[in-house]
Parts: sequence; C-alpha cells; structure tokens
Amino acid sequence: MQRISREGGSNFDVPLEGTSALHCLEVVRRISGRRLVCRGVWQGQAVFAKLFIGNGARRYAERDANGARALISHQLLAPELLHEGNIAGQSGIALIYAYVAESQNAEAVWQDAGTQQRNLLADALVRTLARHHAAGLVQTDLYPRNFLCTDTGIYTLDGDGIRIHRHPIPRRPAMTNLALLLSKFDVLDDVRIPELLRIYTEERGWSQNALPSDALHSQVQALRRTLAQKNVYSKVLRDCSEVRVEKRFNRFLAVVRNQQDDDLQQVIEATDVFLDAPDCQRLKNGNTCTVGLVQAGKRQIVIKRYNIKNFWHGLNRALRKTRASISWSNAHLLRAFEIATPAPLALIERRWGPFRRQGYCLTDYVTGPDITEVFADSGLPDTRKQEIAADVAALLYKLYLLKIEHGDMKATNLKLVDGKPLLLDLDTMKQHGCELWFRRRHARDLRRFLKNWHNAPDILRMLESALMTAYGNDPVLKMAGIAQTRH
Repeated sequence: MQRISREGGSNFDVPLEGTSALHCLEVVRRISGRRLVCRGVWQGQAVFAKLFIGNGARRYAERDANGARALISHQLLAPELLHEGNIAGQSGIALIYAYVAESQNAEAVWQDAGTQQRNLLADALVRTLARHHAAGLVQTDLYPRNFLCTDTGIYTLDGDGIRIHRHPIPRRPAMTNLALLLSKFDVLDDVRIPELLRIYTEERGWSQNALPSDALHSQVQALRRTLAQKNVYSKVLRDCSEVRVEKRFNRFLAVVRNQQDDDLQQVIEATDVFLDAPDCQRLKNGNTCTVGLVQAGKRQIVIKRYNIKNFWHGLNRALRKTRASISWSNAHLLRAFEIATPAPLALIERRWGPFRRQGYCLTDYVTGPDITEVFADSGLPDTRKQEIAADVAALLYKLYLLKIEHGDMKATNLKLVDGKPLLLDLDTMKQHGCELWFRRRHARDLRRFLKNWHNAPDILRMLESALMTAYGNDPVLKMAGIAQTRH
C-alpha cells in the first residue's frame, strides 16, 4: 500500500479483515504514505474506498467516518458508509462508501459551465453550506471538488473535513466559513456576494441587515491571498497529492504527478541534451534565458532554462529563489485562479547543497498567434476583434482584482489559444498585499500593454474602450492614462 500511495496503480485487490476483498479499479487521489482514494468494486457493487495508512491512520479514518455519519444523521446528502475496518495483514484502515450514480464532481461542473449554470451551482453550494451550519457542522476543506452534483441535490464528500458542534453555528464563524467557500469561486463572481449572502441568510432564517456584504467580501479577499501563499506557493514546492518532489545534493525536482510519463522523464534526465540538440526549435536565445521546443515521443515540451552568465551572477543568485521556481509557482497560481497559461510539467534546479545554479521550467507547448498578430489580421472581422479585446480586458481586470502584477506586459506574452487569451512569461509576476502600491504597478502593466499599439490608433481605441467597460470607473485607469478621454 505504501508503494501504491507513492506511485499510483490500478486493478489491484486489498484484503480486508472480516469481509471480502476490495478490488480497486483506479486510484483517483493519493497522499504519499498516508492515504489512497480508489474507485472499485466490493461485494459486487460499485464503491469509492478511502484507505488510510501510516502514522495516524486510525485517527484520520475515525474522523472521516464520524463526519460522514454526522451528515447522514442530520439528513444531509452524503454517500452511505458501507464498511469500516482493518486492512488485512498491515496497519491500515479501509472506509468503503456507496458509489453515487449519475453524479459529477462540482469542480468539474463549474469548469465546464456557462455563467448561468455557474450561478445556479454557486447558489446550491451556498444553500448546502447553510444547512450544514444549521445542523452544527462545519466543513473545513471547502473546495468544490468535495461536493457531488446530482439531479436530487448536492452530496457532501470528505467527512474528514467535517467538524461537529452541539449547536447551530453562530454568525461570526458561519461567515468565516462562508467566506472560505466563496474564496474558491472565480474572483469575477465577487459581484454576486450580496446575492449569495441573501441566499445564505434566507436559508438560515436570519436578517441580512445584520450581516454586511462588504465585510464578507473583505474576508473573501483575505482568504484568497492565504490560498495563494499557503495552498499554492508552498504546496507546489513540496511533496503532495498533486506534485512529486525529489531532493538530492545536486538537484531539486518537482513534477506534476498526473503529467509524469516516460517521455517527460526522458527530458527531465537530459534537459540540456534536448535543449542543445540540432532538432530543438529555439524560441528564445538570450544571455539569461534559453527557451526551446523539443519533441519527446508524442509530447511537445517547452524547456525554459535560466542561465548563469558568470561567477558574480551565479553568486548573486545562489541563495535566492530561482526564476524557474518563481515561474513554476506562478503558473500553478494562475491555473488555481482559472487564468489560462501553459500547463506546468516540471521544475528542475541544479544545486550544490543549499546553493542554486541553473533552473529549468518545463511546460506544455501551446500554439496560437500573439495578440499583436491577431489584431493585425485584416481578414478577422471587427466584431471578432472586439470580442477578443473584451476577453483581454477581462483577463487584465481579473489580475487586478487578484492584485497580481505581471511585470512584463509585452503583447508577445499574450497568445490567443482556442479563442481565448493565454498569459506567458511568469518569472516577474508577483501578488501584492498593499493596495496603493499594487495600483501603481497595475497601471504600469496597463501602460506597457497599450504601448504595443501606439502606432495603431484604431486598435488602441478599441482596447481602451474594452478596458473602460471591464473596469468601470475604477481610478486605476486614470493612473494608467486611459480614462481621461472617452471614445
């Protein structure tokens, strides 16, 4: 079980004490050395099983089982716990839950849904949370993936995250928990916070006047910053369910688990060989950075190597974060916030003990024209260009709401992929805490972006108009020199 928790697997049997074996068809989630979640078959029926191993297995299993029972006892929708017992022949606990037919994970529903469907799902999740609180239950791991959508309602998963209280949850902790849920929604949906608060208070039978939406919005923003710092920036640099980390004296390696295969591993073990090979397509060849497109089996992979120019440059970078690790972390951050960027595959750092040297960031290859090429295309209808301008403005506004500075908003760092803008070159990107300082930096990003069309006044006017529509009367546009003249 320990090996499978580290490496994954499928189609294996787990012997259980006092009952028939569990046949695991697929490992759907794993935490190395601690937990496996499997889709499988037990006693002839489809099930989901949680297998707890390692230190604290019994404690975590009991907490998960108690949370599931609490949901059921309060007549809240949750998968039925069919079996709880020891794994035969080793120290581990198995919890077997009934499979919920014709269901879909709320996170997957959210990602595929349009605006109206997202709004309906958000409403349903908020009502579900209000019912939890009325029953005295608090879900501490409030991610949409911990809910299942069915025609009969929303099922709650992950009993381990449930905290059980004797009485209904009072206003202050209830609002904190609601803010935690809302922080997982798209930042562009924050305009619906007053409406979602109304839905919550209506479900609880409370007066909304006692719960100002501005205070809730502030909590949501603070929790998003915590998500960035705690759950993304630190998580993707340590071993976890999404990322495998390997540390050696001379190398640090982080790989996205569900992207790892023989082709990627081949590139990881011989990165410079691939990058310097004659058939590598050089995308950039600078002093501090070399970028190449390589073919490994059926995969096309972009390697970005951050070079050390000389001894003094190497000494200056030796104890600092590599630009590769900054780019790697920022790619995960953008994807967590549903902002398109090439999928990060692996981070490699050449090291000598604690001292860092070259860094490499490996990503998926994406094809598409950059934004200047799109707007220069005389064959593209003006109506389509206006739609693209609106999408670009929405992306920039989303960065603004999240207090993310890109730092190098050249038009070549925005591509149009599958009809939507995609952001590149993330090694100077940073998330700010200070509102005033960030506004200045964002205004700088906007000025740098619009500078690309100073010689194309028609395109410039179209983009400024799109920005004014997205940002409204926000003073940051005036700081960027945009909102002084209405077009």
